Amino acid sequence: MLPAAAPSAAEARHGRSLLVVGDSLAVGTRPYIHRFLHRWRIHQRTSISMHAPEGPQIMRAYGDHLARVVFVNLGTNDDPRAVGSFVHQVRRALRIAGPRRCVVWASVYRPPVGGASYARINHALERLARRRRRLVMFRWARLARRHRYWFGSDGVHPTATGYRVRARRMARDVRRCRRIALHRRRRG
Repeated sequence: MLPAAAPSAAEARHGRSLLVVGDSLAVGTRPYIHRFLHRWRIHQRTSISMHAPEGPQIMRAYGDHLARVVFVNLGTNDDPRAVGSFVHQVRRALRIAGPRRCVVWASVYRPPVGGASYARINHALERLARRRRRLVMFRWARLARRHRYWFGSDGVHPTATGYRVRARRMARDVRRCRRIALHRRRRG
């Protein structure tokens, strides 16, 4: 079954189409992203407590209608020690996206869970992004560390100012990712 409001197959291949898949951080960014991606067709599949394995499943449901660019914000709710599982989900997402699409994946910023930091997950994501041109790492953790005053007591969810800046930076990486995908299409 085709997800509601999915771009047509032609729009997904050629247009400014974006699918946002993510957890509560993607939910919080939702009101702002349209401001920074004018004339883009944006579809969002977000849920407050979504986990990394759900992202590729959602992407697969779109089939040929999958957007040109997929922005993924998953991992925040996952076990920071399960690096191998996280990497597997990123690779699955890239396989589903195929050679003519691009995936932007956000690094994780949050306090340690059970004494375990998310640094290993972020390093693994960075290594993958260096090796795979179709994967752009959205450096949310770096941006968040520089602006800790954006966050409340949970250390995970930013204020409205933080979400607005986050959306602007997301849009920059989404546009960059689209250029990568279009370049691959011309070559292939």
